[in-house]
This record gives sequence, C-alpha cells and structure tokens, in this order.
Amino acid sequence: MARPGGITVRETRDGDDQHILAIARDLQAHELTIEARSKPVDDIGMWYIESRKKDVATFKGRFLVAEADGTIAGYAVLLFKDSSQDPIEIFYTYAFVADLGVRGEFRRRGIGTALLDACEAIAREAGEKWLQLGVLAGNGSAVRLYERQGFRAVAHTLEKVLT
Repeated sequence: MARPGGITVRETRDGDDQHILAIARDLQAHELTIEARSKPVDDIGMWYIESRKKDVATFKGRFLVAEADGTIAGYAVLLFKDSSQDPIEIFYTYAFVADLGVRGEFRRRGIGTALLDACEAIAREAGEKWLQLGVLAGNGSAVRLYERQGFRAVAHTLEKVLT
C-alpha cells in the first residue's frame, strides 16, 4: 500500500527481522524513559520477533512494516481476538494492534499513521467493528496520535505504588 510521502506499508518478509528488532529496541529505549519496569534494551532479542510471529499465527493476524526513504521505518502487529467472558459484557470479536513501533528518526513523519490506517483497513476488510490498542499513559505523543486517528479511552487501569 503506497501512501503520500513515499511511505509503503507491506507484509513482513525474509530479511526484515533485523530491521524490526532495531526498531523494537529503539521503542524499548523510548518506553524505558516512561516506565522503568520495562525490560532493558539489550534483553530485547530475536525471541521477541519470534514471539510476535507466533502471536500472528495464533490469532490469525498480520505483521506489517512501513518503508520510507528505502528503509524499514516502522512495524505493526495486528491480531484478531475475542472479548473476555466477563458476565457484564456481551461477547464480541475485535482487531487489536498488539505492537506498533517507529524508528526514532522517522517519528512525526506519518509512519505511525500509515501503519494504523493499514491495520484499520485490514480489520474492516475482516468485518471487525472495533480496533483496539494499548499505550503507556505517559507516552503523550503516542496518545495524541491515537486520538487523532479516532481512538478514545474505554477503560483506565489505575495503579498505586506501595512503598
């Protein structure tokens, strides 16, 4: 899927793993500035990519990359899931953006938007009515991107540090 600005979103293929791993590590470094309980950057290895591929297979999802300027600039993992069996909710299915990362030097250039648009199009094509994702509360730039894309908070997880 080619987009304005020279951004192309496509399925992952052989040879992409090291690029995705570099972006995942870059994202991890960013998230460590927000949430100290995140794994150290050096702990993010090929196991991470393999676990995402397993999730995609298990949940009939898609593993996408965005290319810009001849470089893999971002990635997204889209999964299809069932709602909880919570007795106060009706049962429903939904698409879930399990992961979205953009290489630091490509942030604020439309890569995240292109990946979200692709995830939304795939979810709509699959007949889903809801697209969900999670974000660290302190990641203001990501929250703003998601809100611009039409996402809204449905629930909040609140935490109190016990010292």
